[in-house]
Amino acid sequence: MDHTGPSMRRAIVFAPFFSAESSASRPRRVASVLADFMPVDVVTSDFDHTLKIKRNERQHAPFAKMIYIGVPPYQSNVCAARLVSHLVFSFKAAGYFLLNRGKYGVVYLTAPLNVLAWLVLSLAGTRIKIVDVVDIWPDVLPFSARARRLLAPAFAAWRWFLNSSVGKCDLVMAVSDRFLDEVSRSASHHAQLKRFYIGCRGLRSATPKNSVFTIAYVGNLGHVYDFDTLVDALSEDGLRNRVQLFVIGKGDRQRWLLGELEARGIRHTFFGPVYDQEQLAEILGRCHAGFNGFRDTTAAFSYKASTYFAAGLPIVNSMEGDLRSLVENYGLGENYQSENREQLRSCIYRLLENGVTAKAAKCREFFAAQLEEDKICTDIRDFLRAAFAELRPELTPKA
Repeated sequence: MDHTGPSMRRAIVFAPFFSAESSASRPRRVASVLADFMPVDVVTSDFDHTLKIKRNERQHAPFAKMIYIGVPPYQSNVCAARLVSHLVFSFKAAGYFLLNRGKYGVVYLTAPLNVLAWLVLSLAGTRIKIVDVVDIWPDVLPFSARARRLLAPAFAAWRWFLNSSVGKCDLVMAVSDRFLDEVSRSASHHAQLKRFYIGCRGLRSATPKNSVFTIAYVGNLGHVYDFDTLVDALSEDGLRNRVQLFVIGKGDRQRWLLGELEARGIRHTFFGPVYDQEQLAEILGRCHAGFNGFRDTTAAFSYKASTYFAAGLPIVNSMEGDLRSLVENYGLGENYQSENREQLRSCIYRLLENGVTAKAAKCREFFAAQLEEDKICTDIRDFLRAAFAELRPELTPKA
């Protein structure tokens, strides 16, 4: 039975990938905005999915309480253990909500995880229900075309949980217009929908650019990224002698990538994962462009693109959807077709020959107008304030 009365002023945020430190963490940003309205409890996992280590289970302001759910660890993003870990979190987190839902008037979840969203929202009753579409699983995951054909029934069931979850919500948010358009077909007629791009804090540095044209890659070194094409493109004599690569991150393909760069004589520097924002700004300040190459994905905007723009770096991009259009319309870099080596080489040559100063200025302008953290937070706050005023006026603080 749903015992929550309309005056309940407390929110619960379910976010297995929550990061209290990263300004680019979408659930952290929304949870912080919700904390302006009411006390917020955050349910996350005791396993850091980026570092692949157990978390330090600390409390973080401005959140009323951090609840850490124990999950099995895993070491690779492409293994059955990862799926098991996510399912364990989903059922345990839903169990926590079942036992404690009487405390909460607002429920916020990110998708994925699809099963978690469906379980919690099925239990949420008359509470204000918010889903934020950060990724669409299994669509954006790096499955081959053959695997997608063979597993089509399982993938359809997997996607059904997301579609059904969206249909239960009062508010639907998404990180791209493409994602919002896809899930809008499943939303109820009364739901309010809004796109908010992934943003972050600005990464400005007075560090001079390297004398050698430098391309940065920031993020997970996993299977979804188009590293094979990048390595092949940079292996050409004309580029190998003029370009170097800065690699910032870690992941399943780290050993392979560094081995290929070394074997092919491509100049590079490996920094490992960098979480200190000043250090990251200094490294990116030395670079000329950022690599945003993806393969086998339908994602439409990336965390790393926001990071590059925050540092004023034009991008070399193969992602479709919103980001491809933004690059074309705002002059934010160069687009190529995923896994097309000749197109990627042409993109890099154009940046080399035409210079990046004008594109870098456009990236900084675009970031300030649409991606800067304070701007994103203000837009989310305004959206929630208006929605709460309509759905539950007693939850809306005075301006």
